[in-house]
Order: sequence, then structure tokens, then C-alpha cells
Amino acid sequence: MGADNVDAFQRLVFSVPRLRVQAAALVLLSGVYGVATVAAITVFTPFALDPSRIVPVAVLIFLVPFVVAAELFPRVLDGYPRSWSYFLALTSQFVLFVYALVLSGADNVGNAWSIIWLSFITLYLLNILVLVVSTGIDRSDRILLASLAEPALLIAAFYALGGSELGFSTYRHVFAFASLLIAAGFLVLVLLVVDYLIRSNTDVSAFALTSGLLRNDRESLDLGVEARPAVETFAVDNGDRLTVAAPWVHPGPLGGFGGGQLSGNLIDALNGGREGEDGATDRAAVAADGGAAADGDAGFFFHVPCTHKEDLSDPADAERILDAVADPDRTERVSRLVTESYGEREGYADVRFHGRRIGDRQVIVLHGEGIDDYDTGVFMRDVDHDEVLLIDQHRHDIQNGPEVEIQYGSAEADRLKRAFDDFRDRLATADLADGYAAGFAVTRTAQNALAMVESVDGQEVLWIGVDTNGLTPDVRATADAYRDEFDAV
Repeated sequence: MGADNVDAFQRLVFSVPRLRVQAAALVLLSGVYGVATVAAITVFTPFALDPSRIVPVAVLIFLVPFVVAAELFPRVLDGYPRSWSYFLALTSQFVLFVYALVLSGADNVGNAWSIIWLSFITLYLLNILVLVVSTGIDRSDRILLASLAEPALLIAAFYALGGSELGFSTYRHVFAFASLLIAAGFLVLVLLVVDYLIRSNTDVSAFALTSGLLRNDRESLDLGVEARPAVETFAVDNGDRLTVAAPWVHPGPLGGFGGGQLSGNLIDALNGGREGEDGATDRAAVAADGGAAADGDAGFFFHVPCTHKEDLSDPADAERILDAVADPDRTERVSRLVTESYGEREGYADVRFHGRRIGDRQVIVLHGEGIDDYDTGVFMRDVDHDEVLLIDQHRHDIQNGPEVEIQYGSAEADRLKRAFDDFRDRLATADLADGYAAGFAVTRTAQNALAMVESVDGQEVLWIGVDTNGLTPDVRATADAYRDEFDAV
């Protein structure tokens, strides 16, 4: 199953100008903001500032604090990119300039004092929020100290340029600084509570997840997925070889940085970068198993029933999955396809299983109408993966798919588990027949697709697989066109 195309979203979120460009912009804009600030105060307030104040304002207010912060963050927060740090500095510099323009409209000294200190508090909170989201809540102590550098330098510049001459008592100065610290502490407390609430329900830190996605760092996500996840393998050999991998991971939420390209990358790897070859229908050997590496003439991907909790953030993890693809034992003794619907008896519109025995193993395909994903424990919590290959058909409409997710331990999960166990018991009694035959073709043009025809004891079944998150109308039309020619499609 593929993911929606969100390449444009990736570029929007993760593409920032080159560091050299940002550094030059920081210096240039400090001069522009300094000139504009002095001009605005001179024009709109009773204070006529001397043009000689432009350089101190530009350097002390709009340049030094932000350059120091931009260089400090990557040194205090290991792994934080300098390009991100400078981009944050540019953003903060612009926010301060907006406050400077607002300051030029203050009608008395008291309002000016409030605007100035509100700008310091805003910049402090902005730095804290951005750094927590992009590096994680576990570094909050370092973030609080590092983020303080920028407002501290601005406060020092404020007093150096005459802030102490405004006539306010020492109490007002102390209270203003205390307000800054209290606001920061309150923000961190809110973020900790939010992270705790999410972690208590999902066992995943919201900020670790966010920072991991931003940095495309799989190790930081801590989603409970092993570095080498379990992989089941379906193989057909009729002289040509088809190898289909069914890893117990989810293809991912958002394109390239969410593992959404996992299926496509894995299909590419299984096909060796070549177009798949047609396999003529012939007596063939078939197997389902799990184990070490396999080579073949063509390959594809099966989606197992799982949720986004099994996402991998790095599409390159397809290489690790490829290492676990099996070369299973093959057999020509296979049962006819068995189909059973449990929709009426289990309270769903349509819950259907298709399956066949392959030697002493079972291959089962699940379709749940109106259901998107399932926790891995719903079906397989007490089932040996080496004995059963379970595939989620995932045939909902690609543009209007369901959003229901079956959680482990729910009443719905218990009903589905009972249906699954009942179907396995029925499948176990299916007779094995000699003479399994199969033909297949894998196309890898604009869209990866698999077509496979199986023939067992006079029963012919057509399988169509497409590397998409759901079915498009043309795929449904293709399936409908062949229904009269096969016993099952």
C-alpha cells in the first residue's frame, strides 16, 4: 500500500534557504530594520532620534542577539542543524521588528514599557516552542537556558540604549523580568502536560514523534518497531520466480519522510531495478514462510493488517526488510480457495476471509468493509507467523476510504478474532490437491501492479495487486471485466 503524494508538503516544511543566504539576510535585514525602527519612532512619536542611533539599534537590537542565538542553539542542543537555527533567528528578528513598529504607535511611556517587555516574552516563548517541537521535550532544561540568551541580550541592549532612564522603579524592572520567567515556566508546564496525556494513551512522546519526523530520524521515534521487523514471504516458482514480501510494518503516514515509499522501494529492490517478467501458467511450486534472503525474477509487496503505530520513518528501511525476505520451502500440494463471510453474524456490513492451505501453512486474505486498519494483536496475538500469512486486502476507495481503526482489546477486535479463528479452523480441514499451477506478471511503469492466476483442482483465481492506498476506479473496472472468466477475483 502506498501513501498519498505529499512531496509538496515536504518541501514546504523541510526546505529552508542555504546557511550562507540566511546569514547574509540576517546582517542585511538588521540594517533595514534598524533604519525603519529609528525612522518610525522619529515620525510617529515625540522622540526625535538622532540618525547616529541607527547603527547601535541595528547592531545591538537586530543583529547581535540573533547571531548569538543562532550559533548557540546547535552547540547546546546536539544535532540541531545550524540552518534551522538561523531560520529561527530570522523569524525572531522579524517578530521583533513588528513589535518595534507597534512601539512607534505607543501614546505614553507606560504602554511603550509594556510593548517592549511583551516583545521579549514573545521571543522567549517562540524559541522554547520551536525548539521543543523540533528536538523533543526531554531537552526542556537546556532549551529554557539556551532560549534565554536572546531576550537576555535584548534586555541588556535595551538598558544600554537608555531603558534605565524611563523613570520606572526597581520593582517594575524585577516584576517584568519575573513575568518573562513565569511565562516560560507555564509554557513548558503546558507542553509537559500535553506530552503526558498523549504518551499515556499511545506510549509515544508527541514531541519525540514530531522532532523525529522533522529530522527524518527513525531512531528518535521509538514506535516499538524492531530495527529488523518480522517479514513473511510468499513465493511462486514456475520456472520464473515471484517473491512477495509481507513485512509487519506499515507503509507510513506521509510520503517519503513517513515510510510511505516503503512499498515502492521494496518492490524495486525485489525486482532488482528491472521490469518484472511474465510467468506462463505451468505446474509450479508455492510457499509461504519467513526467514533469510531470497532472489527472484519478480517481486511485490503485501500489506498486513496493522496501523500507523508500525510506521517506519525512513524509506531506506526497505533494505533491512529485504534482508529478512525468505527462501521458503516449496510444495505443489495446495487446497482450493476457501471463502467465508462473517458480516451478518459479527455485526459488520462485510467481513470476509479468503484463504488456502499451502502444505501445512495457511495464506489468508482479509477484507473488512468500512474498516481502515487493525492493531497487530487483533488477529495474530496468539498465532505463529511462520504458520499463517495474513494479508489485508485494503480495497476501499482511494479517494473516500474509511477511517475506522480496530483497537486491540475492544469488543470489535474480539468479534473479529473469533471470526478469524473460526475461519482458520475451517481452512485447516480443506483438502490438499496436487498440481498447483500459477502464472504472474509484475508491471513497474507509472504504477506498480501485480497480476497472478492460480489454478488448483479445476478452480482458477485471479489476484490483482496495486501499490496504492486503496483502489482506483480503473482497477475496479479491470477486476469486474474478468469476473466471468475466473472462479474468484
